[in-house]
Amino acid sequence: MLKSCKYCGRIHPRGYICPKKTHTWQKKREQIVRRDFHLCRVCNEGSYGVFGVPGLDQELSVHHIEPLEERFDLRLDDGNLLTCCSRHHRMADDGDIPRDYLHELAEASPRWD
Repeated sequence: MLKSCKYCGRIHPRGYICPKKTHTWQKKREQIVRRDFHLCRVCNEGSYGVFGVPGLDQELSVHHIEPLEERFDLRLDDGNLLTCCSRHHRMADDGDIPRDYLHELAEASPRWD
C-alpha cells in the first residue's frame, strides 16, 4: 500500500522512512532540545505541574504547537517547536495546555529561579 509523504510530497510504500524526514527533522529536533537546555519547558515553567526531576528522569520529545495537519508550513519553525516531557506533550496534544501559552514558552528563554 502506498501513501503520500508529508515531508517530500512524493508517494512511498507504507512503512518507508523518508530521508527528508529523517535528516531534516532530526537536525531540527536536536537544535530545539539544545535551545531548551534538554528540559521540558512546561515543567521548567511550572504552571501545568512538574513531572519527574527536570533534566534527569524525563523522556523528552519536541512538540509541534500548531499541528502538522493544520500548519505544515510551520513544521520547522522555532516558534512552533517546544521540548516537552511525555506527559506535557500528551496534554498539549489533547488541548489541555493552550497553544498561546506554548508559543510564549517557545519564544522565551527557560527560567532559572
